[in-house]
Amino acid sequence: MDPTQTRPLASVAGLSVRDAERLLVETGPNRIAVRSRLSVLSSVLGQLRDPLVVVLLAACALTLATKDFTDAAVIALVVVLNSAIGVVQELRADRAITALGEMIAPEVRVRRGNVECSVPPDELVPGDVVLLGEGDVVPADCELVEGTSVLVDESALTGESVAVAKVPAQLGTGDWLLSGTAVVRGRGVAVVVQTGAASSLGRVAALMDVGRGLTPLQVRLAELGRWLAWLAVLLSAVVLVQGVLGGRPITQMLVTAVSLAVAAVPESLPAVVTLALALGSRRMASRRAIVRRLPAVETLGSVSVLATDKTGTLTQAHMVIEELWTPGGRVCLEDVAAQELDRTAPDVIDLLRAGLLCNDARLGGRVAEGAVQGTGDPTEVAFLVAAARVGLDPGATAAEYPRVGETPFDSASRTMTTAHRVPGSGTIRTLVVTKGAVEVLERRFGRDDPASRDIWRQAREHAEELAALGFRVLAVTSGECASEEWAQADQQLLGLVAMSDPVKPAARATIDRCRAAGIVPILITGDHPATAVAVALRTGILDVDRADDLTSVVTGHDLATGRVPDLTEPRVFARMSPEQKLDVIEAWQRRGAVIAMTGDGVNDGPALRAADVGIAMGGEGADVARQVADIVLATDDMDGVVEAIRLGRATYANIRKVLRYLISTNASETIAMLGAALVGGEPLTPMQLLWLNLATDALPAIALGLEPPEPDVLDRPPHDPKAPILAASDFRRVLREGSVMGVAALIGYFSLGGGAGGARASTVTFHGLTCGQLLHSLSCRSELRGLSCEIGRPPNSKLYGAVGATLLLQAGVQLFPLARRLLGLSPLGAGDLLRIGAIALGSSLANDIIGRIADREEAPLRGNGESHVA
Repeated sequence: MDPTQTRPLASVAGLSVRDAERLLVETGPNRIAVRSRLSVLSSVLGQLRDPLVVVLLAACALTLATKDFTDAAVIALVVVLNSAIGVVQELRADRAITALGEMIAPEVRVRRGNVECSVPPDELVPGDVVLLGEGDVVPADCELVEGTSVLVDESALTGESVAVAKVPAQLGTGDWLLSGTAVVRGRGVAVVVQTGAASSLGRVAALMDVGRGLTPLQVRLAELGRWLAWLAVLLSAVVLVQGVLGGRPITQMLVTAVSLAVAAVPESLPAVVTLALALGSRRMASRRAIVRRLPAVETLGSVSVLATDKTGTLTQAHMVIEELWTPGGRVCLEDVAAQELDRTAPDVIDLLRAGLLCNDARLGGRVAEGAVQGTGDPTEVAFLVAAARVGLDPGATAAEYPRVGETPFDSASRTMTTAHRVPGSGTIRTLVVTKGAVEVLERRFGRDDPASRDIWRQAREHAEELAALGFRVLAVTSGECASEEWAQADQQLLGLVAMSDPVKPAARATIDRCRAAGIVPILITGDHPATAVAVALRTGILDVDRADDLTSVVTGHDLATGRVPDLTEPRVFARMSPEQKLDVIEAWQRRGAVIAMTGDGVNDGPALRAADVGIAMGGEGADVARQVADIVLATDDMDGVVEAIRLGRATYANIRKVLRYLISTNASETIAMLGAALVGGEPLTPMQLLWLNLATDALPAIALGLEPPEPDVLDRPPHDPKAPILAASDFRRVLREGSVMGVAALIGYFSLGGGAGGARASTVTFHGLTCGQLLHSLSCRSELRGLSCEIGRPPNSKLYGAVGATLLLQAGVQLFPLARRLLGLSPLGAGDLLRIGAIALGSSLANDIIGRIADREEAPLRGNGESHVA
């Protein structure tokens, strides 16, 4: 059968109504099925099993045991808020699969019993005959059995940047139309083959219907929390035993031991970490990166591999003519002005005018730099845009050369021909224009004379050169003839048109910044290998010297046939299915990498879901991609990815600062209590311990979580996800700093007689330790240095405000008689104030000096900063 002909649409009668109803019962509705839906109750229970929340609940139980109902209420409120945030995020992510169903057409035209009617898409069954036209969404996987010039945009499912022509044939041999794709040109009749979960969209949904594991931060904080909890229990038991053996009442020592346990375990840690993540997400939102899953903020700091889609992510998702070739020479369209072409390259103007005439697309509005609006075949829209940019008016040109005949494009001939009346000719003449593949047009219009052979040889060579660079190349021919002879008209080559989906302006800089930050970039796309390599070279994902390396560039077929033993070796993956994209993500994760995936299509959904951080393009991306992603870029600019990683690293660094502060200050309280217990003393009462824990752990820790990013945060390698959040050197620093503060407090305590000093000794120790911890919060701003880091450093006004506010609270409990009685404090004299200042300043200066010495000794042990997945 001649593919240019259309069989009668009535040749396929369709199912009977009774058969359709029977099959609907057997196969089920044409819906995106999922294995389970997430309920609010199951999400809440899941949140309560979170290790961070478990630590909070344990702290709440301890405060209730000491009858500190105020602290218990505050901690309970934190649990509720933290869990509520997690539930909302999970329920939002769960809607991603529901969004897949919204891609199916709202109504479908079918033929049943040879009668055309409209039915809801979920009532389609295998064997149904559907009628499709331009703009329709394919409602299920179908086989095309009739059609004219059917062109389908499959980019959402396959990543193919160019619309695909579909050829009708007898049932069983025709091209398939995939569920969720869109018809951009032509009309056709198709028979439904697969529906629901068996369709292309259904298979993608099944890949996305999986749970998430814990983030690296959650795992490390859970381990740290368990370790601190066991240590607190052990130290509390030691204090209890020592006190009882020293003859003190067991009930009093039980209260002291429980209070010490509360002081030793930083119960505010989960709340402060959650707040730090929330503040990090707020910073990202101010830069138009919307965080949909809070832990992803920290995970960004550990990202060591960036996997990116091509179409709509690295590229602009529309075709643009970049270069033209005529027998007179080559022209880069970006480098010339319209008037210059008119004056020096009329052959180029003729070429673009011909492409404008042999065209069925339409421009939908004003064409601006970087903003293309049009409907129809993307390659034809590119012709219209290029012609308009050099001053050719599509509407006026079409009116000047009215179309009088056409042979539509089809996949078999790979050409399209239109005939137009020539204006101003004395006799009726017709201009015939054809566009298509170079080799096809050469066979039709090439002549045996030497000049013609030479021109076509040059055209072939140039077309091969452009194709190797990833361009889509079309040849355009034209000729004039008598109107009735246009179908047999002889034509001459006007030239070649090279078009591509251009790389976004910020893409190259983004990839360069990723490399500088120790992040490995890889490209995963469903597009042609030559196109993928061209984009990888332009963006810097692939080095020129590795472009021909077979281990650097592979296809989905290579993966399917087992030719790629190590999926972490290639840097460019082409012709990849959603399942294969998922395989690449999981291969990197098995190697120990933390991988971020960027994408904008339905075919990216499973990979976005499985990646440690899924980043969706929010401008033109599919709703499915946005729903399943952890982070959505409000614009499609690639530089937003690196900015998100920068803020993620800053958030991770701030969480480390908060951890060092909380653990070291809690350690100082524990060391002071243990040291005094050895000689039968008790420098702090249970109420003083609880107040100290509440006052110093809250505002300063929150303010440390607001530290601005360090200038060199992207110059450091990504964090190893397998390493603890605090390394051995960090724990040595924490223990050293806590010991110095604890010993300083003991010196102040025993300088007033220890236990014999009564309330006065306890009061001086209480205030001295509080002020020392507040000064210590300033030294925690730096990764390495102590309090002297504040000299010449940009101020953190929030931290200064937090320290000032806590000092005012501390002064308040000392000045108000009721608060003083509740905490067991005595009045202070001038000498006592000097002792308090000596404890605070002495411990801070000692930590600064000792820290500088330790830093010099440990500097060679910190390594060379290489990425753990280089």
